[in-house]
Amino acid sequence: MPGPVVNGVRQIGALGQGPSDSSAEETVLPLMSEGRIRLLLLSSGEVLMARLRNTTDRDGDHAYQLIRPRLVRRSSSQESDWSLHAYLSGLTTQSNVVLFKSAVASVLDPDPLLIQAYAEATNQECPLEETPVERLKRAFQEFTESVDANQSLD
Repeated sequence: MPGPVVNGVRQIGALGQGPSDSSAEETVLPLMSEGRIRLLLLSSGEVLMARLRNTTDRDGDHAYQLIRPRLVRRSSSQESDWSLHAYLSGLTTQSNVVLFKSAVASVLDPDPLLIQAYAEATNQECPLEETPVERLKRAFQEFTESVDANQSLD
């Protein structure tokens, strides 16, 4: 019977040590990836920013999957400045987290400048800011597609 496998044991699992920057490099997440970048106010009072995806927990209840979440904190220098910090850094090496919907107090649309900072920090493609005319065109397109889909079902 072979002995215990010791090859591949990582030293970053020790207390007080985090992953090195070279191993933490994340692949680029494309703009068309599943989920949308949202700002989340948690029931605990923390504010997170993540690509949000609807999913279920292991019991089948509704939950949110947070892809590459970042903690949003107000900078101490100015009230209008916000900074992004790694969420659960040092506790886990996982970059995605599933939260019960009861843990989320509110889901908000973030400011475009905050989206850009988040996209750069998490190596994701940043959605371009839409003008009001572009938002109206997109809403009209979605409406006509839904009407066409309903008519084809009848």
